[in-house]
Amino acid sequence: QVFNPFEFREDIFRIDWRPSEKHAIYFRYIHDNYNTIDPFGSFTASSLPTTPTQRNRPGFGPQFGYTWIISPTLLNEAKINSSWNGQRTPLLGTNWERSTYGFQFPRTFGGNGEYPTGIPDVTVNNFASFNGPARVFLESPTTDIAISDNFTYIHNTHAIKAGVSVIRNRKDQNGRTVYDGAVAFNSTGNANTSGFSLADAALGQFLTYTEAGSDPQGFFRFTQIEAYVEDTWHIARSLSIAVGMRYSYFTPIYTAANNIVNFVPALYDPKQAVTVTPAGLIVPGSGNPLNGLIRAGNGVPADQVGRVPGATSPATLAVPAGAPRGLYDPANLFMPRFSFAWSPLDRQKMVVRGGFGSFHDRTQGNLIFSQTGLPPYSYQVQFQNGNLGNPSGASPTALGPQGTIRGLDPNLKVPVTYTYNFGIQRELPKGMLLSVDYAGHVSRHLFRAPNINEPSFAALVANLAIPSAQRPVTNSIVPYLGYSTINEFLSDANDNYNALQTYLTKRKGNTVMTVSYTWSKALTDASAYNSAGDVVEGLSRRFNYGPASYDRRHIFVATYTYRLPVLRDRPRIVSTALGGWELSGITRFQSGALLTPIGASSVPGSRRSEYLGGPVALPSDQRGADHWFNTAAFSNAPIAQVGNAGVGIIQGPGWENWDISLRKVFRIRERWDMRFTADAFNVLNHVNLDDPNVTSSSASFGTISTSQPARNIQFGLRLTF
Repeated sequence: QVFNPFEFREDIFRIDWRPSEKHAIYFRYIHDNYNTIDPFGSFTASSLPTTPTQRNRPGFGPQFGYTWIISPTLLNEAKINSSWNGQRTPLLGTNWERSTYGFQFPRTFGGNGEYPTGIPDVTVNNFASFNGPARVFLESPTTDIAISDNFTYIHNTHAIKAGVSVIRNRKDQNGRTVYDGAVAFNSTGNANTSGFSLADAALGQFLTYTEAGSDPQGFFRFTQIEAYVEDTWHIARSLSIAVGMRYSYFTPIYTAANNIVNFVPALYDPKQAVTVTPAGLIVPGSGNPLNGLIRAGNGVPADQVGRVPGATSPATLAVPAGAPRGLYDPANLFMPRFSFAWSPLDRQKMVVRGGFGSFHDRTQGNLIFSQTGLPPYSYQVQFQNGNLGNPSGASPTALGPQGTIRGLDPNLKVPVTYTYNFGIQRELPKGMLLSVDYAGHVSRHLFRAPNINEPSFAALVANLAIPSAQRPVTNSIVPYLGYSTINEFLSDANDNYNALQTYLTKRKGNTVMTVSYTWSKALTDASAYNSAGDVVEGLSRRFNYGPASYDRRHIFVATYTYRLPVLRDRPRIVSTALGGWELSGITRFQSGALLTPIGASSVPGSRRSEYLGGPVALPSDQRGADHWFNTAAFSNAPIAQVGNAGVGIIQGPGWENWDISLRKVFRIRERWDMRFTADAFNVLNHVNLDDPNVTSSSASFGTISTSQPARNIQFGLRLTF
């Protein structure tokens, strides 16, 4: 039996003071702390027991607020918030040690991080994967300070609001590089394969081996200024509108020490390219191995030199500086808003509403956190088609190309979403309300991260035609020699969402409920901020346009509570024991995900399957976990073709779930209550299948091997005094 303890403590302290009717002041302080022990490791790709981890997240933050009623029509609210928290994942036990598993293979840099004797990240294709301590260990204390002021002015039929806020954030976080190594076993594309990935792992015959030289520290910062103004105008008793504008001065996250680096394709000079041997090793002394890199700002400031190893070394200074401190420029963002509410007939029964808004979101730190791991501040090399007995396969001076890195387009733009809605709400008899709405949004400048260093498909096919004994590895034919994978963040992806949303609620009587149904469609060319798209056609957005991974065309949700009136008004001894019960539940039905079939071939990289024609969906009486869709409609694409299967051509299983709760409060004494609860999740024990295997080269193509949890029942008692 494996235990997963959780200990949590939270302290809250608040003082409210009203020195007069016009002034109100409060101070609040929150402190919490908890540790969790994860016996299977945290941030791992599977549940293999490799890295038992203790996670600690202490946090505290004071808040001060002041409200001043200047006059009956003037109000001002000021706040100062601050918070400190830290996420730390020190490792426990010895499951992360190389010696525990007998790993003795030599390492290029020897392990320069918090856990230098740790195991590598390991991926065995179609079998298992796990992360070693270098990727698991995280040290990330964070400070956030915000000052805001909001002003309200009421004049006749206008309510005008305006405000400003300033946010300062700082996070010190380690890079979590693969300084203990990362090895991938995959029979596809491996010139030395035995034919099976698991057998390759037993023999040590890897497809790729990557190792970083250190685990650098990033001192991340940003300041953001926000302001808004809004006027709500009650034109008539039956009509009101709201018009507003929000402004944001957006500054990208940067590091105080400027120890981040970017790869910029425009700076890569082919004349200075290194020479890479057919085995994927850089010829010593050839070209510039850091070709195309640029350091942030004007280099490491004098007061930060002691925090960055090698900050003033010749190797560091050899890489040009001058990139924006956050690797792309700040932006002035304007976001207009408009909405209206109109009662065209009976003002008490029906309302027509609509609105439009423009929204920008702060770019998350994951775009830039990894940039501390690039040279010259941290080196990372990759070897291909070798053996763990000697990963480099050559002398120590012959290094492999840079391992997988990320870059940011210097012209990166902040994503924007334009939302719109129009709907009608109508009050119905018996305390019911019906709402029918059309809602949608269009998003532009969304992020995606294709591999810009992928050889052309024609080059991959031509390389495959060379006999395996003489065939160059992929890293020797890439566009940017000296590098392997370069996942470049671009802001050119789009998405759109349109939906019919219906909502019915009943809020009176012994039965209260809500019923909602949504019919929608979500289309995009990048379902996630780090989406690489199809590997072979990574730069073709049109090729990847289709249903989003989160698209669910039909969703029905009902919530309900029934207060049993039986015996509720009987004598106390009877009503206490048998009356006052409540029955509630949540019911959910939704259609399945729209999936894209992928294939495999001798050409490196995954591709779409080839659609051969015919229906994809099977009749309901022929469909099951062992054969979910028509697999005969697909095959692996021919070697010299990309694959023509469309995005989202396969629909996965839907979802049906019923959760029920029965509860009652027993009054024991005047100040003593006991609450009994019985909860049943998936009470009908309906089998909700997971998505099918959509890899046409797999023996389990079209089958489903897992499902969501079965029925789960729990009971609870809570004593309040």
